[in-house]
Amino acid sequence: MKKFLPAALMCLFFFIGTPLLLAQEGEEGGHGEKAHEEGGPLDTAFKWANLLVLVGAVVYLLRKPAREFFETRKKDITIGLERAKTAQEESSRRMSDIEKRLGRMSQDIAAMKAQAETESSKERENILADAKRDVERLVEQSRQEIDRIARGIERDIKGKIADAVVERAGRTLETQMTEDDQKRVVVRFLNKV
Repeated sequence: MKKFLPAALMCLFFFIGTPLLLAQEGEEGGHGEKAHEEGGPLDTAFKWANLLVLVGAVVYLLRKPAREFFETRKKDITIGLERAKTAQEESSRRMSDIEKRLGRMSQDIAAMKAQAETESSKERENILADAKRDVERLVEQSRQEIDRIARGIERDIKGKIADAVVERAGRTLETQMTEDDQKRVVVRFLNKV
């Protein structure tokens, strides 16, 4: 930028200074030459030559700083474009990663649902099996309790029947059995034992 400043000042001098010098020459020359200045082909050619020299000098002086400026600007734009391209590639990569993760997430959710259903059915089967075992155990305990009670009742009934039979047999024996009959009963009983 420091190199560009002197060239810009020289251009400004030529653009402003040249018309001022021409205006001063015109005032010093007097009124007689005024007709000569207004329409002469030499003056027009001089003005065009002056303009061409001025433009050539400006182009010559500004060529190197302008080239550096434009090269620097081109490099900056190229670097910016490369950064933007890199950022776009990175964002595309991240987006594809996110899409892959989302795809896997839906698969993971489906797998988790299937696993939960499998575990749920296994747990249901385990609960049913435990309940069945509990019911069978309770039925078996009830059956054993009923058998125990039935044996107790049967013993009581047999005892009462035996007592009743013995009592009746005793009465029958007292009334109808003779001594010989009693001996035969005792002998049969001893033979059985």
